Amino acid sequence: MFVGTFHKTGTILMWSIIQKLSRRFGLRLWVQNSRPAPPRWDVCFDAHSHFRYGVRDLPHKGFIVIRDPRDIVISGAYYHARLKPGTRDGWVHLPEERFGGLSYQEKIRSLGSDHEKFVFEMDNMALWTIRKMLRWIEPPPEFLVLRFEDLVTDWEMREFARAFAWLGVPPDRMAEALEIARGASLFSGPQDAQHVRSGQPEQWRAHFTPELHAEFVKRFGRVAERLGYLPH
Repeated sequence: MFVGTFHKTGTILMWSIIQKLSRRFGLRLWVQNSRPAPPRWDVCFDAHSHFRYGVRDLPHKGFIVIRDPRDIVISGAYYHARLKPGTRDGWVHLPEERFGGLSYQEKIRSLGSDHEKFVFEMDNMALWTIRKMLRWIEPPPEFLVLRFEDLVTDWEMREFARAFAWLGVPPDRMAEALEIARGASLFSGPQDAQHVRSGQPEQWRAHFTPELHAEFVKRFGRVAERLGYLPH
């Protein structure tokens, strides 16, 4: 089984759920990074949906989680500007030559307006993330594409039930799986404030001025529509 996310598309949410599901169901979980696969594994979790090393040549089912690319810009800019050292995504604090020796965080914090911060995010991490999501516009038949927006408002657990059924969770254990998903969901209680600022869908509507929208379209065209989101 494969579970994939992208930067700012619910990685912490899905990691929490898949980790707990694997423990409850006795599944061997492999977090794919730069290392090859272990000799035996049941679930591969990839926070960037790369699925390297030819693992997709194996018989499998999987799902990935995408998000409105405009919200990725907003969420990413705020996240990168406030992330504390010693937590996740340590690369944010590393000096970079392209920023004149400033770190990503120092650079985005140095910009004078939210507009500048959002445009900077568009040209950097959001650009990288959106390009990766675009590779999944036409997913292979073994993969289901879920929307972050649907998962964080899935009070009735319908999307989670669909995803778990797709992966092969048997009906007699579905209630257990949904209990785990509900307990980890954003609407179930306090979350990691370092990583989750809001999680609400369509945050971009409160921030996208006509000028910012024009900058987005200049860089990405109709990417939101191509991913299945409304244009306005």
